[in-house]
Amino acid sequence: MKRIFFLIILFIVFLFQTCAVFAEPSKVMSLNYDDNSALVYLNIMESSEGLQKEFKYSKLENPNRIYFDIENSVLIGGKQQLIFEKSNIKEIKLSQFTTNPDVVRAVITFEEGVDTSKIKLINVNGNIVVKCGKLALTNDYFNPIYEEKAENLTYSSVAVNSQVVQKVTIPQNTVNASNSVIADIQQAFENSTLNNSDGKTYDSVVSIDLSSDLKLRTKYYINGYYIKNGGLLVSGLGQITASKMFYLDSPKRVVIDIPNTFVDTKIRNKELKICPDGSCKDVAKIGQFEYNKARLVVTTDKPEKYIPVFSADAQSLLFINADKLKHTDLVNCVANLGKGYVRKIDNKTNELILSFTNPVVHSILRDDKGLNIYLFNVKSYNELDLIKTLQNTYYKELTFSLLPQIGVRASMSLNESDVVKIDQSVDGKAIKITITQGGVNVKDTPVVTAPVKKPSTKGKVVLDAGHGGSDYGAIREGINEKDITLDVTQRVASILKSKGYKVALTRVDDKYVSLQERVEFSENEAPEIFVSIHVNSAVAVEPKGIETHYYHDYSKELAKTVHAHLIKGIDTKDRGLFKSKFYVINHTTVPAILVEMGFISNDEERAALVTDSRKQKTAKAIAEGIIEYIKSQQSK
Repeated sequence: MKRIFFLIILFIVFLFQTCAVFAEPSKVMSLNYDDNSALVYLNIMESSEGLQKEFKYSKLENPNRIYFDIENSVLIGGKQQLIFEKSNIKEIKLSQFTTNPDVVRAVITFEEGVDTSKIKLINVNGNIVVKCGKLALTNDYFNPIYEEKAENLTYSSVAVNSQVVQKVTIPQNTVNASNSVIADIQQAFENSTLNNSDGKTYDSVVSIDLSSDLKLRTKYYINGYYIKNGGLLVSGLGQITASKMFYLDSPKRVVIDIPNTFVDTKIRNKELKICPDGSCKDVAKIGQFEYNKARLVVTTDKPEKYIPVFSADAQSLLFINADKLKHTDLVNCVANLGKGYVRKIDNKTNELILSFTNPVVHSILRDDKGLNIYLFNVKSYNELDLIKTLQNTYYKELTFSLLPQIGVRASMSLNESDVVKIDQSVDGKAIKITITQGGVNVKDTPVVTAPVKKPSTKGKVVLDAGHGGSDYGAIREGINEKDITLDVTQRVASILKSKGYKVALTRVDDKYVSLQERVEFSENEAPEIFVSIHVNSAVAVEPKGIETHYYHDYSKELAKTVHAHLIKGIDTKDRGLFKSKFYVINHTTVPAILVEMGFISNDEERAALVTDSRKQKTAKAIAEGIIEYIKSQQSK
């Protein structure tokens, strides 16, 4: 009887250990395809254990295909699939092969006769890259949204949600559009989920199924032309591509061409007043400049102020005076900038792919001095990961900075002769930046200076317990973030005081303190550093681990030091450093950081966060990091 009882206990222990192994699988986020590189790559959010070191694929026949498995992983968003026509790759498919254990399987089907022995699987910065050798792929997962070179009369029309990728050729002869052409276009997109007749903005990606015998004259069909949010909204069917803006005088105008585009005859040459209320005299007009090119012209006293804003599905473009743009109005789906992948194509051409957690709304500004890409709905990015990816590459001088409230700007100095091409993935979750150098590129190194700081009290620390009073913070299962943050903050204060440091707390009990009041408190106390303590939360239950956020560059060293102690002292996932524009670390003038000590939304981590052991370990790690940083500053 004792032996049976012992075996039962042993089995239960084994079961819990097994569950722990698979408690946090890697997340397969998206399937990406780039025929310019002959690459298929899977964007993956790694678990704390990381991905398996080696990937091997198996060959199958009838049909000719390969498959490989991603162990301890789950597929986000369900089955993913791309089907191609007139290509050596026929189909790419991702599916959740098994659960318990969690295994995602990727299957790539080729045309018969294609030699699959040249296929290579590589783990690059957490992306699984499938290198397809020198296969002559004719279709593209990416669609161009910005091009500076002359239009190519042959292009690929990509269908989303696993429909059809079909090569389409524009006729060489110039002919007037017939009603049958319009009918064909409407028929081709009749299953579209996008309603273009009411002037609304949309964030869904359209599913398109082109019949094999349909030959479209254009890649984009404009049938919407409205004044919206203080700008001009151009909407239509297909995928929009814009050229570099240019300016004309007498009168002053800003011009943007949209190649491979057909404009509905009902809206051609129609003038619209940008400011119907009379607050400005700007007038817009759109026309069919060439048989396969639309031209948008705005007559204005300030042509240099206008910028193009691309929707996440690349189906509409907002042309607007930047001074009137409230970019927060564009945000209905927040994204984070994930990983990057750099590839050198030749001695003059380099490519950078940036991936995002959700479709991204963006603007592209190219002038004679450089390139600026505004990612309006991107909340944060992992600066250390990006620096690691970009270092020793052509893009090493690409800089990232946060916009007010939300958004990220990516900037890079370029020569006037450099040629830029930007593509967007069909799901809106990736952007590919391709730059071909036109001459010697001399770039000025940006100088970052910290704002003037008030005289600080050496050895004094302001600790900020997140939330409080009527502001509960994140809540799960009756547990409030505000209670955990206050407890841990008081523990940190106790440790620091015992070591002889001066400490001031923005709140010492359960009361509401506004963000501005926290900043003003810190400024009045004039500490050496400011540390805000929070608990993280997510919609999904899987995320766990510690993050440390900073904003000003002079706060980075403090963030690195405290974060290192947290990761060393607490057994959880290292989610890294983030440059984020949280109010309290943006508006304080001393080195300031915000610590996210764990996820209250994760069942396992929530249970740990409320224990005295986890609270004390967290407080000890934060205090030790603070002490190390202050001592390092004293020795300078």
